[in-house]
Amino acid sequence: MFTDIEGSTRLASGLGAERYRVVLHRHRALVREVLRAAGGVEIDTEGDSFFVAFHDAADACAAAVGIQTALREADWPHLGADAGALRPRVRMGLHTGEAWPSAGGYATPEVHRTARICSAAHGDQILASAACAAAAGLPPSAVRRLGDFELRGLPGATELVQLAAPGLPSAFPPPPVRPLTHHLPADLKAPVERPGEERELDRAFAAHRLVTLTGLDGCGKTTLAKAWARRRLAFYEGGVWYCRAGEDLGGALLAALGRRPEAMRPALDTAVDRLREARALLVLDDVTRSAASDVDRLLHDCPDLAILAVGARPLELRGEAKRTLALPPPDAAAAILAGYCEERGAPWDAADCRGLAAAVEGFVPALAAVAELCALASPAVALRRLTDDPVAALGGRGGLGEAVDAAVGSISGPARAVLLELAGRSAGATVDEVLDLCRPRDGSLEALVELVDVALVVIERPAMDRAVYRVPAPVRWLLVGPDSQRAPRSRGLRGAMSSDFAERLVRPVSIDGTRLRAVA
Repeated sequence: MFTDIEGSTRLASGLGAERYRVVLHRHRALVREVLRAAGGVEIDTEGDSFFVAFHDAADACAAAVGIQTALREADWPHLGADAGALRPRVRMGLHTGEAWPSAGGYATPEVHRTARICSAAHGDQILASAACAAAAGLPPSAVRRLGDFELRGLPGATELVQLAAPGLPSAFPPPPVRPLTHHLPADLKAPVERPGEERELDRAFAAHRLVTLTGLDGCGKTTLAKAWARRRLAFYEGGVWYCRAGEDLGGALLAALGRRPEAMRPALDTAVDRLREARALLVLDDVTRSAASDVDRLLHDCPDLAILAVGARPLELRGEAKRTLALPPPDAAAAILAGYCEERGAPWDAADCRGLAAAVEGFVPALAAVAELCALASPAVALRRLTDDPVAALGGRGGLGEAVDAAVGSISGPARAVLLELAGRSAGATVDEVLDLCRPRDGSLEALVELVDVALVVIERPAMDRAVYRVPAPVRWLLVGPDSQRAPRSRGLRGAMSSDFAERLVRPVSIDGTRLRAVA
């Protein structure tokens, strides 16, 4: 426990030496009287401050309440008929942690944390770390949670609570330290705005607590998720927390929350305890289905928690709203390509890049693939090369080709069969057409959903009551070659592709061999 008198320097100057001495001695006597009864050990006293250690957290909390009560009930010197009695307003900070005796004191960072907690309190207020309140076993009625804060010079976040008791004031301004409300990485450059996709996320979260945002590697999922989450900070008083899920979701969450793992306890349990009563948003990046059970537990144990899961595929959990990142509109696509060129030192702006961006249909991984050539030469040169040999202009089987191969290798056999049919149709197909094409195979609709989920197929709506499912042009080029090199439509869809390509798509094997091209 640390205590001191708020504004003691101004108080001493205003009262004068003699009257301040009376107030200070009376304050010390009352504090020491309570400490003797509570078993507190006075480690150090300097001026108007106390540093006290307790064997038990509950005793420390009881002593803090006792001191504030004693100070309020005591008789204090009067400053005159108009001013009334002078009662010093004491602020108090409590914390529980490991400590080692050293030269009559304690050698531990937790002492500094306790001092910082005290300096964050207002006069008459008792602040404590959540760890101290938990160790004391205080009932909910005795604790008011204030949130996570960054204490000067100390790593991580400290959750602060205010102790409450009958007869003590309860309304105070926020602590004068910076609250920790998010763990979103700073943007290295301003992201291109995509308001349509952000509105889609808003609509999804209006009715769901779990939303998955999926798409191919490099399509901009993470950029969109962070930009959207940053605009939602005001809606989640419990904070917005970003982390890459990895193999240990619990450990990643604790790092994002600024918390340390607890000995002999799973990290996810500690994270659940922190988020159980918080209205918060988690942005889980690079999350896979192996983390589905942990995400499900977070949602069940933390009723006010919302989760945006970003990954290659949905988690397939109950109550999940799935959103696939759509192709950006032309203006946004041109701005994205211009941004890639700017990173490479090229002077091209969005107007210069509009034609090239439209040629790849705004497909973001393709924009990244052509950016190098565009920056080294010009958008016009890159567009000419793209027209002459799309696969070569996109980098062949490297980069974008590897991302497409990985996506194709992850889908089911029926999904590959549907992809085979759709890849031969540059204009796409309606649901009825897909069923007509794939009727001999079971699960065609499920396969179509799977292709949309992994962004190998996009949905276009030329009319409100009509949806067209289409493979983006850059993906078609990488899979079956450009339209100009494809066989006439009279040969049929299968005749437009090599037998090797059809074999690879239908059979569940990874496509990582030579480039798949149509044979005229």
